[in-house]
Amino acid sequence: MTKSFSSFEKICYQLTLASLFVLAIATFTSVSINALSHILMVVPGVYFLTKQLKNRDIKISPSFWSLLALIIICWASVIANWGDIDRPLKQIFRTKYYIIGLLGALSYGYLKRDFLSDKNKALLFKLFLISTTVATICGLFGLWTGYTPLKFKDACHPTRACGLFGMYMTYGYGISLFCVLMTGIALHRKRFNHLAPNWMIWAALIINLAGNIFSYARGGWLGFLLAIPFLFFKSHKKMFLTVMAAGALLLGGLVAFSPKVNEVFLKRQGSNEGRIAFYRAAYAAFTEKPLLGLGFKNFEPNSKDIKKRHDIPRTHEAGHAHSNVLEHLASTGGLGALAFLLFVFFWLKETYDEPILFAFVMSFFISGMTQYTFGDGENVFFIMAIYSLFYPYLPKRQSGSSEYSAP
Repeated sequence: MTKSFSSFEKICYQLTLASLFVLAIATFTSVSINALSHILMVVPGVYFLTKQLKNRDIKISPSFWSLLALIIICWASVIANWGDIDRPLKQIFRTKYYIIGLLGALSYGYLKRDFLSDKNKALLFKLFLISTTVATICGLFGLWTGYTPLKFKDACHPTRACGLFGMYMTYGYGISLFCVLMTGIALHRKRFNHLAPNWMIWAALIINLAGNIFSYARGGWLGFLLAIPFLFFKSHKKMFLTVMAAGALLLGGLVAFSPKVNEVFLKRQGSNEGRIAFYRAAYAAFTEKPLLGLGFKNFEPNSKDIKKRHDIPRTHEAGHAHSNVLEHLASTGGLGALAFLLFVFFWLKETYDEPILFAFVMSFFISGMTQYTFGDGENVFFIMAIYSLFYPYLPKRQSGSSEYSAP
């Protein structure tokens, strides 16, 4: 039976689909264009939330509740520190990435069940591979020539690939997550042949892996190398251990025998010392306000003063905590850090039976130990899009009701 929609409902489905096309095209090319995906999701997100509350037909997962708790704690942390935060409403508004992620989890569930055709699935997948690969090619061209096409400006860094982002760190950590997904897809390519041919899958993996390597983002490398073994964790424990050992030997050999890799890991003393100083400052901030912290996103503007108060070196440098856990510990206190860790834990539990997603979440957690990836707009768009699009529960089909008929 063909599914019929009211005019408004059909518009909501179309807007949700449009938001996915924006994400496919812009996730690694333009954060400004990506913002359009959030705008497109507002009306359908509220509509599908209302529909879920009315029909109670989508199971709410523990990761969903944990992320909702984190959002509420972020708001509470800002309210508790209202007078000490510059533009507190702006900080509250920054939780929009997480809110849209939750709304998207519901909206994409209805979209996949009732509206998303196989043709559009394949088109979305191909557009995502092509746009991301074009961005990486432009970044590599910029690295080798000093000029980035499409952006029509000089490369963002003379020795590190940036894709089309303006910051090599943001690109390096984001593209490492992409490469984890693509490695899993390449290994299970028979499941994806209806979406894209093998040559396109392998080309996207190889080219973007080059972008990952030449970004020289250490945390991104670690996130990739340590997450790949988890593609085999559930069903091939021996393979998991073998790949883990091989990755460790590869990394150790590169550090020992490659001057460039040795420099990246061991000789960036300024970077190493700076990160340690931020880690110490984040913990010091937690000791000052252990329950709700300094206020969501309020660690960075206070980091210099915290270093001075606690006699921590590098007081001339301000910045975030360079760690998802420590950033939440400093800015949202123990409650916020706990909610974040529960979100990651339950997301891992919910993806355990799907090795590609499980490895992705592991990479997100591992690389996020050395960078605040859950705060960079570019990376949060990607992370929350994956969470929403592959939310584990679809709306239930109720027998005898045309409302739940397949298209």
